[in-house]
Amino acid sequence: MLRRASSWLLLVLLVFAGCSRCGDNKQGGVKTLSPARFLPRDAQASLVVPDLGVLGEKLGRLQNLKLANFLAQLQNAQSAEALVSSIMRQVGVDLRNRQAMEAAGIDPSRGAGVALLGGQQAFSVLGMKDEKQLTETFARLARDRLGASERAEQKVPGGTLLTFSRPTASAPSLGLLLTDGYALVGPGEVVPRLSGFATLPPEQSLEGEPLLSDSLKRLPAERDFYAFLPGGAGFLVPAGTTQAVTLVGSLSERAITVRLDTPWPGAQDTLAAFSPQKAAELLGYLPEDSFLVLRYQGDATRLNDLWPYLAGSVVARAVQDSGFDVKGELLERLEPGSVAGVSLSPTVQLGAGLPSLDPRRTNPFRYVQLVAVGDGKDAAGLASLLEKLPPVAKRFGAEIQPSDVNGQRVYLTTYARGEGAHLASVGDKVVLAAPRARLESMLPRLAAAPGAPPVAEELRGALQEPALGAVLDLRKLAEAVKALPSEAWGIGGFAIKATTVRFLDATDDLRAVTLGVSSKDKALQAELTLWLAARP
Repeated sequence: MLRRASSWLLLVLLVFAGCSRCGDNKQGGVKTLSPARFLPRDAQASLVVPDLGVLGEKLGRLQNLKLANFLAQLQNAQSAEALVSSIMRQVGVDLRNRQAMEAAGIDPSRGAGVALLGGQQAFSVLGMKDEKQLTETFARLARDRLGASERAEQKVPGGTLLTFSRPTASAPSLGLLLTDGYALVGPGEVVPRLSGFATLPPEQSLEGEPLLSDSLKRLPAERDFYAFLPGGAGFLVPAGTTQAVTLVGSLSERAITVRLDTPWPGAQDTLAAFSPQKAAELLGYLPEDSFLVLRYQGDATRLNDLWPYLAGSVVARAVQDSGFDVKGELLERLEPGSVAGVSLSPTVQLGAGLPSLDPRRTNPFRYVQLVAVGDGKDAAGLASLLEKLPPVAKRFGAEIQPSDVNGQRVYLTTYARGEGAHLASVGDKVVLAAPRARLESMLPRLAAAPGAPPVAEELRGALQEPALGAVLDLRKLAEAVKALPSEAWGIGGFAIKATTVRFLDATDDLRAVTLGVSSKDKALQAELTLWLAARP
């Protein structure tokens, strides 16, 4: 497969080999540029690795994860290390090893970059340690992987251009432009453009992009790579919704973290919805078996302009047609600090495999249990809110019926797929829960003081600082799946259970996933972290 790989894919592989300090520092009396200096600011997407060597070493550690070995074995490899080593031998450079890269003529300390130009076109920028050795490395790769055995050299604006072509071919398969201690590498269709990239005016380069510069100032300085997407490029938000999205990533022994920063495209008043407020501590009301926990400690009233976008046009239109005042009846009645917890249902049936995620086709409460708790500004207001919900529910094909549980007024929900999420208010707190048994267990719980939070202590920080925080405890979820009774797997489900348990055992070095969303200096920021279990 690698023999048929396109040249730009080989270049991207080289980019992930490593990269160190880049910027306006000095090395041997020579000013060191940044790879961003050669990347066009209007590229569809750009990636810069400030330390190729360090990143390569960190990525090399990931091959020791049980999950990596599990996936490698599915490819008939003995281990992840063996699989990656085999790929490195075919590429010709061990991208995990600084010394190997230097031997190939690459200078990891100068950094690296990739620009995606659209139309499946891309080019890379690599730091150059030894011009002759780097040229020989690419000549070998072009010959062995692309069949491009003929080499040509010419002076062009910006530096020296080397091209590698197949015999009798009219156009080169690969181009290598050497300039100012860097090599610009591109496949055949990009070769004529390399000289232009090497001579970009500073203001037209990624280094001169003010949106990127502002985002990097707002984000932590410690990073192993960063990416820039003009207009958002459809990443998480529709293309053109925002001016740009900047991503930075960092790797450590215990975590892999990606942070996002984007200038807020709307009114600053709506951005205030993601500004953390002093909030009530409600986590202790959630059930102990919650493997997914969310907390929102922003000002709910600021969500008034956002909820139609978050809910979708169909839901928003139905609510508006019902005449229900979302801001006045709901958002203004809630204090910051609402929480929600999701648990695995003990009666879940997994014999038929994973369900459809569309609640219109599958009742989610056959698989999970839900509890959400909010703190109200006054008990009377919450009671009034719940009384107004039954007519709104009919707009969605659901039915909410008032009922009584041990003297407590509750509101029970059903819809075409069965039982829905039920509601009740207990004093100044409102609860949404499913199934009914979970709601009934919450009523006395809310009348008492909160207990211990269902989130492990080392993960609670993810819920304390951001306006919106979420914790997915992978260990707790795995333990809940393993503890399911045999009947949960259906007739003949022993094979499914065995495969599932094997997969869970192979991923037990993945501890949790956390997400935090907040605002900062007229921008929206998000932080997504995959936490790894501590090594013995």
